[in-house]
Amino acid sequence: MKLEIRTAFAVALVMAVAAFANAQTPAQVGNVYVGTCDNNLPNNQQHEIAIYDNTGQPVTSFHGPNQNSCMTAMTFDVGDHFHVISARYGTQLWNVLEFDDLGNLLANLGPFNAPTGLTHDLQGNLYLAMGNIVKVDPAGNQTVFTAAGGAVSLDLGPDQRTMFYAAANGDIKSFDVVSGTQGPDIIVEALAKQVRALADNSILLDTRGAIQHWAPPPPTCIGCGYKQKLIYQIPANADSFSLDPDGVSFWTINTYYDFQNQLGKADVYRTDVKTGNPLASFSLQPLANGRFYSMSIGVNGDGMGSSAIVTPSIVFPTRTVGTTSTPKKAVLTNIGVVKVIVSSLAITGDFAIAKNGCEKGAPEGESCNISVTFTPTQVGTRTGTLKIFDNAGNSPQVVDLSGVGK
Repeated sequence: MKLEIRTAFAVALVMAVAAFANAQTPAQVGNVYVGTCDNNLPNNQQHEIAIYDNTGQPVTSFHGPNQNSCMTAMTFDVGDHFHVISARYGTQLWNVLEFDDLGNLLANLGPFNAPTGLTHDLQGNLYLAMGNIVKVDPAGNQTVFTAAGGAVSLDLGPDQRTMFYAAANGDIKSFDVVSGTQGPDIIVEALAKQVRALADNSILLDTRGAIQHWAPPPPTCIGCGYKQKLIYQIPANADSFSLDPDGVSFWTINTYYDFQNQLGKADVYRTDVKTGNPLASFSLQPLANGRFYSMSIGVNGDGMGSSAIVTPSIVFPTRTVGTTSTPKKAVLTNIGVVKVIVSSLAITGDFAIAKNGCEKGAPEGESCNISVTFTPTQVGTRTGTLKIFDNAGNSPQVVDLSGVGK
């Protein structure tokens, strides 16, 4: 089914806000986006998206076509265009707006029936959680997937086909959006309201304001389930959270209303995924005139089309069984626009990692090295693979390994 794209309206709106938007500083990768709500009719043309840098300094702000509404779930596509759900007060017919980094409205998709979650894939398709999972391709065509338990929040895994979603009862479930089939339950009784997938196939959950990290079972453990790794100690309950582009930290937002002074307020916190250590925090500017923060947060660049290339294969010279070769290097090169962060390595066969020179990642246009050795256990040709899991869209990168034992 073809969605109505309200082109004429969008063009008119772009012209109306161009002077405002273009006068502002363009948003940059790493900027924090927060949604606001406005249910007060006199507040025409109030800003609905507020943008801050990662130190808490205001960058810019812009609004969508529907005033007296909330900007809620959001995502950034591979071209770094910002997509957000515009929830108009008093209706269940909400739209998905697309903006560039200056706040120019590029598209207005919908209406949809009260979507609560939003994500995308690397082919430019959007996915909405609205009980069912609704896929919207770049031409506006819809595909509706029936999701067991009803999808409330969703995020696509690194394989670009496994959709993790929080069901209405808080369970974490999965759906294969390529085959269109229901996948296995991931975590039962998780009490989750939001889920995000990391490059190593682990997931972060917002469970009643607490952020949890869950890891998948090892490949050798058939039938095993996800295990909890960490519960993060954040100063205030998380209304929602978003990943930084490098995938090694996340931002949470805690919103509240100061009734005495009639101000909408919110605090945000940045946390290291691996250690749980606090990295930053700041308070947002108070909102007056009955406006308040909508409990939604995003980070510019989250989900951009970063990619990496790696040495395709390493061939070791013939070696005596039981002896170890000198190391050879697999070179990982970042060809994307966001720093590549390596989350884990996996190696098979008669090969071992001698040194991981990619622990600190690879900035845009730079490379890092992983040294591998060969210790044949039998006579003849020996093969294996090195898999590099990271935040790039083509993760994992695979290096074919081979050598001959004598």
